[in-house]
Amino acid sequence: MPSLEVELRDSKLTDTKGQMEEKRVPNKWWTLLRWLVPLGLIGFMLSQVNWDAILPLLARVSWTSLLASASAFLLSQFIIAIRWQYLLRVQDVRISLTRLTWLVLVGAFASNFLPTTVGGDVVKMAAVAQGQAKRAAAVASVAADRLFNLTAMFFWLPSALTLAGWHPLAEAGAASTSALMRAPFVEKMWGRVKRVFEAGRVWFMSPRTVMVALALSWLSIGASFVSFWIVTLALGITVSFWQAAGVAALSYFAALLPISVNGFGLLEGSVTALLVAQGASLEQGVAAAVLIRFVTLAVSLLGGARLLSQRELLDAARDAK
Repeated sequence: MPSLEVELRDSKLTDTKGQMEEKRVPNKWWTLLRWLVPLGLIGFMLSQVNWDAILPLLARVSWTSLLASASAFLLSQFIIAIRWQYLLRVQDVRISLTRLTWLVLVGAFASNFLPTTVGGDVVKMAAVAQGQAKRAAAVASVAADRLFNLTAMFFWLPSALTLAGWHPLAEAGAASTSALMRAPFVEKMWGRVKRVFEAGRVWFMSPRTVMVALALSWLSIGASFVSFWIVTLALGITVSFWQAAGVAALSYFAALLPISVNGFGLLEGSVTALLVAQGASLEQGVAAAVLIRFVTLAVSLLGGARLLSQRELLDAARDAK
């Protein structure tokens, strides 16, 4: 009998290992596809650009404009930290605003530069849980924070009504949303949303908490849109703030499609196409897409510098995956 039990146990282990190996193969192909799609999109976009026209465009952008854009984006990250601290305090978790601001920047760096190893949210979860008695609440706060941000982004969608030709854009957006809701990953994402709700019910059952979190989310998104608007003005693209916000909001949702790493390619392609629809030249659209990506990456480098002095965060994040 003991030998039979051992054989059965070994058989189960073998089956489990086989199933894990079967899952790894599709995952490798999926990861490869998520790199090929953005590289293909960016390559096609750049091949259509007249570089004799785009280089003078980039040269006309002053460092003052870039600094103003970066400052507005940094302000958006600071407001995110304020929102995160508010959510934590609702659960009686006390962390200084300075530490949370650094963690927001560290998470942004990890998302931008370490997309295939450790995600930004995983780094933030591992970091915020360190030394906390309420570890589950601290970890759940990261997911709740992201959920409030996503919800607030929907409140910015009406700005797309100011865009030229918004009817086709709305129809395309509705079709994309319908297809997105049928995608397999949506069910998995919805399961995570339900787990977040159960872990932090107090965040979602209190009207005051919801209103404050959404208001801070709306402000943080607005600051990031100001950053984008400054870039468009510096390039001579004549769009209002609300048009810039409409372009940025639609591009945000396009970048959520899980067919590229961190929205690379999808974001740039969407920004370019939408700005061209508003009267910008192709070169202006591409320059705006490149510069706004440059600004966000540059700001996140502050988190990278912080991460160099706290390498244990990466180790903790890898263990938490």
